[in-house]
Amino acid sequence: MRFVVTGAGGFLGSSVVRELLAETDHDVVAVSSQTVGELAAQLERAPYAALRRFPQVHPRTRLLEAGFLRDGDVVINCAFPWNRGGRAMADGLEYLTRLFRSAHAVDLHSFVNVSSQSVYSQARTKAADEGSPIECDTPYSTGKYAMELAAALVLPPEVLVNARMSSLIGPGYDVRIVNRFIARFLADEPVSIQGGDQVFDFMDVRDAARALIAVALAGPPEGSTALNIGGGAPRTLRDIAQTVADVVRTHTEHEPRIDWEPSAGDDRTLGLDSGLLRREYDFAPRHTLEDSTLNILQAMTTPQLTSVRETPTGPDTGGRR
Repeated sequence: MRFVVTGAGGFLGSSVVRELLAETDHDVVAVSSQTVGELAAQLERAPYAALRRFPQVHPRTRLLEAGFLRDGDVVINCAFPWNRGGRAMADGLEYLTRLFRSAHAVDLHSFVNVSSQSVYSQARTKAADEGSPIECDTPYSTGKYAMELAAALVLPPEVLVNARMSSLIGPGYDVRIVNRFIARFLADEPVSIQGGDQVFDFMDVRDAARALIAVALAGPPEGSTALNIGGGAPRTLRDIAQTVADVVRTHTEHEPRIDWEPSAGDDRTLGLDSGLLRREYDFAPRHTLEDSTLNILQAMTTPQLTSVRETPTGPDTGGRR
């Protein structure tokens, strides 16, 4: 089967490509705004093992050409202009709607459109399931939900899955608090925690990639295009900080310090109820918070590759963008 992964150079997209290449024999087409060399560096950076094979690589404009998508393809769309605003955001959303129309023109096996848990209320006090009210309170969440609606208008329900992702963690995603905690501990700087009663449901990006692939192969859940993709192991901020400190203490010579401050009454839970994922797809994460923390720590303390291997740039790879 041929997998077409958009946003293949991003945090999640590169993990999906890496998982497909390492763990399956499916044909993999990586669609990215990056060059072949840049994508190779992203796929093979520490702490990940060298790949035994490499995907076909195409610039994202190829995806919209007639005949590029084929009957029977699996599309996992990880592309989204999440860190852009204004004109770039508008252009990105327009591109995605054109992608949905291109996908409609062929008989796909499935189309997994990556969305976000942020379409639910960010002030919620219990885990959100697929039936929880939508409450978009940022441009990012509004854009994500708008693309869910656009995809649902264009693509048939027997093909489409709008995958609402939990908060993902892993090497390189340094905006996440787990990465920030590790960085401060390695710099021998204290971490300040106010209360720590907030609940998060972090999911290792490797597990997220496995889940998307499993869902893409099986198709959408019965009677719905929405599906929560989460780790199913909510933890308080207090527990997260202590776990990260314990991992750093065990595997380095640093002595992490946490300064505990009184609570400001923040008892939100940003968790997801991913029971449908477990029941319908028999999916269980492999990586605990401890595993994920150690993986990020290894990436932060391991020298990065200084060069990448040569990669063909002929018709099969799409060459440079």
